[in-house]
Amino acid sequence: MTIVSALYCLIAVIVAIQTTAAVCFVWFMSRSGCDRQTANQPKAAIILCLRGADPFLSDCLQSLLSQDYANYLLCVVVDSDEDPAWSVLRKFEGRAGLQIEVLQNPPPTCSLKCSSLVQAIGNLDASFQIVALCDADAVPGPNWLADLAAPLADPGVGVATGNRWYMPQPNSPGSMIRYLWNVPAAVNMVLLRIAWGGSLAIRRDVIDKADLLKHWSGTLCEDTMLYRLLRNHGYRQAFVPTAMIVNRESTTLANVIDWVPRQMLLAKLYHPSWPATVGYGIISIIVPFLAALLIIVAGTQSNSNDMIGVLAALAAFEVSNSLLVGLCQWGVRRRLASRAVQWRSWRWMSVAALPFWVLLSQLISPVFYWKCITAQSIDWRDVRYDISGQTITKHPHSPHRSNTVDSQSL
Repeated sequence: MTIVSALYCLIAVIVAIQTTAAVCFVWFMSRSGCDRQTANQPKAAIILCLRGADPFLSDCLQSLLSQDYANYLLCVVVDSDEDPAWSVLRKFEGRAGLQIEVLQNPPPTCSLKCSSLVQAIGNLDASFQIVALCDADAVPGPNWLADLAAPLADPGVGVATGNRWYMPQPNSPGSMIRYLWNVPAAVNMVLLRIAWGGSLAIRRDVIDKADLLKHWSGTLCEDTMLYRLLRNHGYRQAFVPTAMIVNRESTTLANVIDWVPRQMLLAKLYHPSWPATVGYGIISIIVPFLAALLIIVAGTQSNSNDMIGVLAALAAFEVSNSLLVGLCQWGVRRRLASRAVQWRSWRWMSVAALPFWVLLSQLISPVFYWKCITAQSIDWRDVRYDISGQTITKHPHSPHRSNTVDSQSL
């Protein structure tokens, strides 16, 4: 067997694995799930933690205050009295079903978001049976809360979660690489049961039984560690396809290089499937680097046939990856068609350029893994956190000062 033939066999195996994962993801997206209840809906609280004024914060608040759900409260926890989010919040003050509080004395042992959740849930009375979490960059549909609450009627289900899906600007390197990183990440999160705190609901009795407030008081995130805790207490986690959130924000390449390793670090710290996540990532990026090595070897031997064969194999691999991205995108769009999401249409030139963006994202991926594996601290919304094992130490922080730039992620 020649080197080129071996490369084609390797690519065939990798594409088969990727295709299986993508088809499973599309199947999960197509499932009907639990029927949402319109009567006897348990009293619920939606908690929104704010640090900074996210680009679509106004849309987020409006959507959360307009849920088709009988009895719920929107509890907003703002990082400080000086936070820029107040410029948006003041437009909603006095609305029925809205409660706003300021974060008080966050401990140095967890993230500011976890501090806000502990404070907000600790202030809820016993009548609240469901706690839903939403991020400020999310604009959920009117049935979002009802969809998340429906699976929790099963006493064996402790958490219901959606996921995120980015809507990239085709000419923005940062937005495209984030989008292409998130496609396999979303597939992994669904298949490996990694919850996402931007669209999530938990039964209140599960919070108490699993002592979640205590756990959150010593962690960097609220979601990734849920799988292990739920399993230890005999609960399942349900994925809710209709609770997928389409993110319309843009971003820069510099922000992505910081953001992606932080997402990976959370899985490394708190989820037992981290090795599987790494393995899936490695098989997705090994081909372009192996192809580059084979091209160098063929070049030193003046073997133009092998060089052409390797280039053709690489091109076939990237086109296959692009088609799988399109398959996953189709699955999400088909599922959320009733949500009236305004999807950005790509011109044919942007579609033709997708294999290039896929290749570029693969070439950058080793930087993400290196930063994740070697991280001893991270910056998250201008707050520094030191990491020693699973011990988190928050540095002293100041009120958020960054201003929103158009639709760019904070």
